[in-house]
Amino acid sequence: MRRTQFLFTLAFVLLLALPLLAQEKPGTVAGVWHVKVKPGMRQQFEQANKRHMEWHRQQKDTWAVDVWEIASGQRVGQYGYGSFGHHWKDLDSHAKFDEADMADYYANVAPYVESMVGGYYLYHPEMSRPMEGAAPLLEVVEYHLNMGGESDFLMALRKVQEAIQKSNYPVNYYTYELFNGGEHPTYVFTFPHKNWADFEPPEQTLRAVLEKVYGREEAESVLKLFDKSVHCVRSEIAASRPDLSYAPPAK
Repeated sequence: MRRTQFLFTLAFVLLLALPLLAQEKPGTVAGVWHVKVKPGMRQQFEQANKRHMEWHRQQKDTWAVDVWEIASGQRVGQYGYGSFGHHWKDLDSHAKFDEADMADYYANVAPYVESMVGGYYLYHPEMSRPMEGAAPLLEVVEYHLNMGGESDFLMALRKVQEAIQKSNYPVNYYTYELFNGGEHPTYVFTFPHKNWADFEPPEQTLRAVLEKVYGREEAESVLKLFDKSVHCVRSEIAASRPDLSYAPPAK
């Protein structure tokens, strides 16, 4: 009788815990926006943005907002905003706050903004190799694929991921897929760097790693899959701006 009662109680507790366990899985939705500041108004923009982030603190926003400044590429001098780790349903629960957020932004920051573009991305943890700690610099590489080339690209990417894991190749990266807001299909890789010296490439090339793990013939086949599936590659470097960012209070 006691055993039956114990099992019933245990099952009941586990049922209550199921919703909590489901919520523990991190979200994969990221919102990213880039703003171009009006000429000669960079200082005014940054001061206005700091006041806007203070507004987030006063409102006790539960979402972090990362801000970075583009240091190279076609968007050099622009600023990026990013909010990561969400579920789609989170956008519904945050919608009312977003209305007030945008109202404050348009009233106080937008007067110094020339243009803004944005999109939603899906993070792929199974195709990523995160770095521990903060990254002051990010190397961002966009792969714009040919129509119909996504399956080949993903096949090659998984082979590269496997080779990197097996060889413990010294590189970290985060893989994102563009969901909406640009040219499709597009995959974005961000490579975190601790400093500029960290941009020095490893002594062993990726090709050499692939040949070591798979042999020369299969390595060449993997690289050809990339060449066949990719339309073009664009890259830039982004510098983190924690002074312009917002982090919610620790729970």
